[in-house]
Amino acid sequence: MTRLLELLISIVIVIVLFLVVGVFLPSHREVRNNLETNHPVRQVYDTLNAFKRFGDWHPLRQHDPSVKYTLSGPPKGVGAALDFDSHEPRVGKGRWEIVESEEDLRIKYSLVDESYGINKVHEFHLDNKGKTVDIQWGYSVDYGWDLFGRYAGLYVNRTVGDDIKRGLGNFVGLLATMPNFDYKVLDIATVDVPIENILYISTTADRNITAVENAMVLALTDINAAIAANKLEAASAPRLITTNFGADKYEFDIAIPVRMPAPAVEGVDDAAADDAAATDNAAADPVAATPAPATASPPGAPMVPVAPPALIDLRLPANVLSGQSYGGRALVADYQGHPATLPLVRDMLRSYAAAHGETVTDRAFEEYLTGIADTAADEAKFKVYWPIR
Repeated sequence: MTRLLELLISIVIVIVLFLVVGVFLPSHREVRNNLETNHPVRQVYDTLNAFKRFGDWHPLRQHDPSVKYTLSGPPKGVGAALDFDSHEPRVGKGRWEIVESEEDLRIKYSLVDESYGINKVHEFHLDNKGKTVDIQWGYSVDYGWDLFGRYAGLYVNRTVGDDIKRGLGNFVGLLATMPNFDYKVLDIATVDVPIENILYISTTADRNITAVENAMVLALTDINAAIAANKLEAASAPRLITTNFGADKYEFDIAIPVRMPAPAVEGVDDAAADDAAATDNAAADPVAATPAPATASPPGAPMVPVAPPALIDLRLPANVLSGQSYGGRALVADYQGHPATLPLVRDMLRSYAAAHGETVTDRAFEEYLTGIADTAADEAKFKVYWPIR
C-alpha cells in the first residue's frame, strides 16, 4: 500500500512539473536559415512562386519517395496550392498554399498539417545583391496553450530546421541545373500554335549575322518565287527555325507559311472587293504580312492542333520543300533588337521554362516581323517561340 501511494505521489509530481514547465515554455517558435545562389532573382522567385517544381526541391519526397502531390488553384502566385498525402507518419497529410507574394522579394506560404501547432507559416525572402541572391527561408508556428505542442517546439530546430537546411541545399542544387539567364526583360507567355502548311529551305551559314542574313535573303527569294509560281499566298511572316547552333556553323530552315488564295465570291460589292484585294496584297508580301496570331488555350482545355489539308501537286525547285509547321504549346516573347541577340533570347526562354516546370522540345523559331534589308538592325521586330511539352 505504501509503495502504491509513493507511486501515485510520484506521478502527481511529474504531472505538476510537466504543467508548470509547459506553462513557461514559449507558445511561439521561429527558425530560419539562408543560402546564396548566382542565378537571377526572377528565376528564383518564379520557381518558388508556383508548385510545379516543389517536388524537386522540398524534403518531403526525401522522407517518403511515394508521397502524392495534388495541385489546385491558379498555376502560380496567391491562391496556388499543393495537397500532399503520405503513409509515412512523419509526413502525413497536409496542404501548402501561397498566401502572399511580392515579385522578386518574398513568397509566403501557409501550411496545414498533422504536426503540433497552428498558424504555420513558411516565408522566403530574396535579397538581390547583384551577382548573387540571398535566399532566406523562415518558419513560424503558434502552440497556444497546447502544452504538448510547446514541448514539441523544443525540437523545432532539429525537425523543421533540418528540413529547411536540406531544402535550401536541394533548391540551390536545382537552380544549378537550370540555364542561367535573366529573362525579366521579356514578356513571356504560353500559347497554342496552329499547324500551317509551309514552304521551306534548309541551309547552313557561318555563325555570324551577315552570313545568316545573306543566306536568309537568298532562301526567301527562292521561296517567294515558288509561292508565285504555284499561285499561293503567304499566310504569315517568314520564320527562321534553328536546327543546330554550332560553334562555327549555324544550321537552320527558312520557312514561309502558305495557303491557297480564297476563292472569289460573286456579288461582292466594290468596297468589299477593294478590302479583299488589300488583304491579298498584304499577304503577298511575306515580310510585311501580319503574322497569324497564336491562340491561347482556355483554362483546363489545351488546344489539340488540327493539321490543314496538305498542299499537293506543287511545282517546286529542288531546294524548296513543302511541309507542315509545328503545332501545339509554345513559349513566346515579342522582341525588338539586333538579330544577333536572338540566341540569347532563346536561352532566356529555356531559363523561363526551367523555372516554371516546362520542358522545351522540338526546335525554336522566330517570326521576322520586319524586313531584313529595310529595317535598321536595332529596330528589327520578332516573335520568338520555343515549343514545350
